[in-house]
Amino acid sequence: MSSSSVSVQVIGSGAVRALPERGGPCYLVTIDDRQLLFDCGRCAVHNLHRLGTPVESIDEVYLTHLHFDHICDLPLLLLLSWNNGREGRLPIFGPRGTSHFLETGVRQAYVDDVNSRISHGNRVRDNLDWAATEITSEGLVYGKSQYQIEALATAHAGLANWNYRITIGDKVVVITSDSEPDQRLVEFCRDADLLLIECSGTKAFYESVAFGGWHITPEDVGQIARDAGAKQVVLKHFVMESFTDDPHVAESMAQTVRGIHPEGKIFAATDGLRFEL
Repeated sequence: MSSSSVSVQVIGSGAVRALPERGGPCYLVTIDDRQLLFDCGRCAVHNLHRLGTPVESIDEVYLTHLHFDHICDLPLLLLLSWNNGREGRLPIFGPRGTSHFLETGVRQAYVDDVNSRISHGNRVRDNLDWAATEITSEGLVYGKSQYQIEALATAHAGLANWNYRITIGDKVVVITSDSEPDQRLVEFCRDADLLLIECSGTKAFYESVAFGGWHITPEDVGQIARDAGAKQVVLKHFVMESFTDDPHVAESMAQTVRGIHPEGKIFAATDGLRFEL
């Protein structure tokens, strides 16, 4: 039995394009007093603060892949948490290329800003830094007495791409990346208490866009969740909403999943949606 308190909050339920009601991909897992952030997309910093989590309180960051909609707020999170008094290096786990992104997208890109603040004596340079770990193989990524995090690689647009399974005692949370269909996701999501899984659009939508082959359909989601026995399923990363006037498309996809996995509780994500496990 898990003696830890566990909550999961959707910080951003959207995808690439700007929608006022949806931030980009970002999910907060709180285990006792530890704050774990998964992806850091558009509006992540704003939404974290709006929902009561200052960025300097984040303890670890996990990146699924390096598409800009999943990482564009990470420089802001690093700079603002440093500016706000964060102490020590922030652990950041991600695919190959993570260190290069941080070096060029933060340290080099903001060198004048950082030097200016340090020259006034109000910041410590070392506290801006991060401790980056590039994930190169599947399996255990991080293990503490409170929780363990495992990674599974799936195909997505030719990028190194990781899905995460967090085990906290007898509780399991799975956060998938964007992904092509992969039968191995069933075992990776086995008996999840909460499964946050991308559902970017329908099969018909994918056939209308060049990037459609990079993603999974509501039918795929339903089959994965059903076969894995996932208890609660949260659909996220709603790309299709930016290409249609139908305001109910996310809920319609959730209804498709319900028809395939009627034993699970199925939700269409919204920014701020929170679960206590």
